[in-house]
Amino acid sequence: MNAKKHFTIPFVVMMTLLIAIMLQGFFPMVKMKPLNGFTDEITKDTLTFKKCYNGTYQNFLTSYAKQRTGFREFFIRCYNQAVYTCFGKITNSNIVKGSNNEFYLTMYLNDITGKKLIWDLGSVENAKADAVKNVEETLEFINIIKQRGTDFLFVFCPSKTAVYPEYMPQPYKDEISDFQLIEYYIKLFEEKGIPYIDFYHYFQQIKDEFPYPLYAQTGTHWAESTIPFVCDSLFRKIEEVTGKAMPSIEILDWNLTTDYSGSDSELEDNLNLLFPFRKPAIPQPEFTLKDTIGKDRINLLLVGDSYFKQLKNSCFVNAFNEWDYWIYNRDIYSSRPFYNGKHMNMILTANEVIEDSDLIIAMFTTSFMSKYMFGFIPFAEEQLRNGGISDEEAIALIINNIKSNPEWYQKVVEQAKERGITVEENLLDNADYVLRTNKQKHQEMSKQQ
Repeated sequence: MNAKKHFTIPFVVMMTLLIAIMLQGFFPMVKMKPLNGFTDEITKDTLTFKKCYNGTYQNFLTSYAKQRTGFREFFIRCYNQAVYTCFGKITNSNIVKGSNNEFYLTMYLNDITGKKLIWDLGSVENAKADAVKNVEETLEFINIIKQRGTDFLFVFCPSKTAVYPEYMPQPYKDEISDFQLIEYYIKLFEEKGIPYIDFYHYFQQIKDEFPYPLYAQTGTHWAESTIPFVCDSLFRKIEEVTGKAMPSIEILDWNLTTDYSGSDSELEDNLNLLFPFRKPAIPQPEFTLKDTIGKDRINLLLVGDSYFKQLKNSCFVNAFNEWDYWIYNRDIYSSRPFYNGKHMNMILTANEVIEDSDLIIAMFTTSFMSKYMFGFIPFAEEQLRNGGISDEEAIALIINNIKSNPEWYQKVVEQAKERGITVEENLLDNADYVLRTNKQKHQEMSKQQ
C-alpha cells in the first residue's frame, strides 16, 4: 500500500501535465509569446489514398502535431536556453556569436569573406564585369528619368561586419576577402559622377568617435541611435541633388535603456531564449522634424533592402508628399492605401508610381550588391517605355503570384472542385477578378485625387 501511494502523486502530476499540454494544443487557454524567426504556418491538408500511400499525409500530420503541441513555445525556449547556457551553443544556424558579446548574421559573415559573391556571381572577375555593366545601365536610366524631371540618389549602407570586423569569430576574420564589391561600386559611381552617399566608409571612420555603438550587440541593422543622423544626412544630400529644401531633425529624448527593442534586439529575439542578455545601456532616441514650414514636399520612390525599414517607421517619411518603398523590388509599403501591402506582381500601374516620383533613391547594404537593385532598372525602363503592362501580362503575373502562395493556391484548387471546372480555368477566373478589382480600385483612387 505504501509503495502504491508513493507513486500516486508523481502519476497524477504527470497525467495533469500531459492533459494540460493536450488541451493547450487543441484549445489554447494560455497566451504564449510567439517564437521569432522564419516559420511557415502549416495549413490543414486533405486526406487522400494517394497521400496516405506515399507517406506525404503522415509527414503532414507529424509536422502539424509538432507545430500545435501545447506550450510548444515555452519548451523550445527552455531547450534553447539550456543549450546556450550549458554549452554556449546557438540553435539558430543564421546567427553566430563573436567576441565582446557581439552577434552576427551569417549572411553578412559570408558576404565579407567573399563566399556570397562567389555563390551569386561566380568570381571576382564576373562581379567586376557585372558592376561595370550595371553602372552603365544606371547612367542611361538617370538620363531617362532626368528628362521626366526625376532625380536619382544611391545610398551605400554599411554592415556590422564592415564596421566591427574585430569582434567576428576568428575563423571568419582569417577569411576576410581583399575584394569588397560595395567598394568597387563606390569607385565606379565616383568615376561616373552618379549621385551617392557613402555611409559604408563613413561608419567605419566615426566608430571610435561616436559616443554609442553604431550597431547594437544583438542587432544586425544600424543602431537606433544612428537613425536621426542618417535621416538628417539624407535630407542634406537630397537638397544637394534635387535643389529642394528639406527639413531638419530634432532629437527630443535620447531614451537610454538596457531594454533593447526593434532592430537593436532582432538577433537576440531570434535566438528565442527564456531570459534576456545583460547588455549595456544604449539610446533609442525620440526625434521629430523641424524647420518644416516652407519646405518642398516631393514624391519619393525608394527601392531598397531592409535597411530603410527603420527610416520608414520614423518621421523621415513625413517630409515627403507621397512615398513608396519597394523592398527588394518585390513587396510594397506606401503612403497610398491602394499600393500599400501589395506584391509587385499585383501592381499594374507601377509606371505611374515611377513617373510621379520627383526622386528615386536606391538604398542597399553590402550583402545585396551582388543582386544589384534586384532588377529594378530594367523593370522601371520597361514600365516607362511601355506605359505599364498589358492585361495578358498582368493575368500571367497574378497567376504566378497565386501559385507561389500555397494557401491561396489551395483555395483556388478547392474552389475549382466545387465549381466543377479545371484548376487552370479557375486560376484564369481568379486572376481576371483580381485584375478587374485592381483596376476599379485604381480608378476610384484617381477620382479621389
